[in-house]
Amino acid sequence: LEPPKATIRKASSHGHLMSIGNNVNNQGDRDESRQKKLKDGSLKKSRFGRRRRVKPVELFRPSCDAYTPRIGDGYPKSGKDIKFRPAETRDSLTSSSMGTLSHPNFRDALRRVAMIIRQHIVKIERRFEVNAGTHGKNSGLFKASMMEHYSQYNFCDPTYKCAMVRLPMARPGMIYGLREIQTNYDKIPTEQEIYEFGHRLFQKVQLSSECSIVCLIYMERLMEIAKVPVVARTWRPIFMCGLLLASKVWQDLSSWNIEFASVYPQFSLDQINRLELLFLKNIKWDLYISSSLYAKYYFALRSLLEKRDFRNRYNRMVLGHTSAAE
Repeated sequence: LEPPKATIRKASSHGHLMSIGNNVNNQGDRDESRQKKLKDGSLKKSRFGRRRRVKPVELFRPSCDAYTPRIGDGYPKSGKDIKFRPAETRDSLTSSSMGTLSHPNFRDALRRVAMIIRQHIVKIERRFEVNAGTHGKNSGLFKASMMEHYSQYNFCDPTYKCAMVRLPMARPGMIYGLREIQTNYDKIPTEQEIYEFGHRLFQKVQLSSECSIVCLIYMERLMEIAKVPVVARTWRPIFMCGLLLASKVWQDLSSWNIEFASVYPQFSLDQINRLELLFLKNIKWDLYISSSLYAKYYFALRSLLEKRDFRNRYNRMVLGHTSAAE
């Protein structure tokens, strides 16, 4: 009887035996790595039993999660040790201009919301610039088609410049010419422009101080659920509609759509009604805000100035606003 093939391979040479052992070890390592990838979700089985690599899915990270400081894994890694300090040696919390949880300072909260909105605009514009070669495709987290739905070009009435012509005429009348003014909405705004846009609504419509925080929640809910990008051409309609819904949900005496149209006449009443309906449909009529979610956004905005970049931009906004007022 012939011995089994395995015994023939073992008896052939020592080098061949070592190569078989190495192959077995490598195969075991591959199986372990495949099992890990299958658990992580980066590798999935197809219908034919073969493995195919899956691109990781990007998730939207709201501001209450992105800008909230954490005391946990980061501090031991960075070498910082938090120690107890007596009350007399701690930093005073009364120096914060954010106000209280129930009555925040609307100017200070609006400045912080304006900084976050501009941060969204810059990051999303950079995403679409990176994917400019794949025209018509989505940029991961956001849909290019939703950008066209919320474009300011769709909601603003055209403006015209009237030029009168004086000519001798036999009968009473006038001759004039109309020229449409071309407005560019694709320019990235500054924090001061976003703040002034919202501050005008706060003054004219008498919005409550909490509306800016509620508006940010609704805007990011729209970005997360409907994948609507907040870019240079969409931030004004989305920001204004967020303030409108925040006023209707949060205030006892809410504002009317015609009041917003009177503050910004380029948005007609019909366009504001259409924008509000589109906004509500895309967030699936989910306007509920729990007290814990509101508190998360409040403390995230309050701790926003702990980052040096945001603190410098906030100081420039405050100094620029005061100098302009003087």
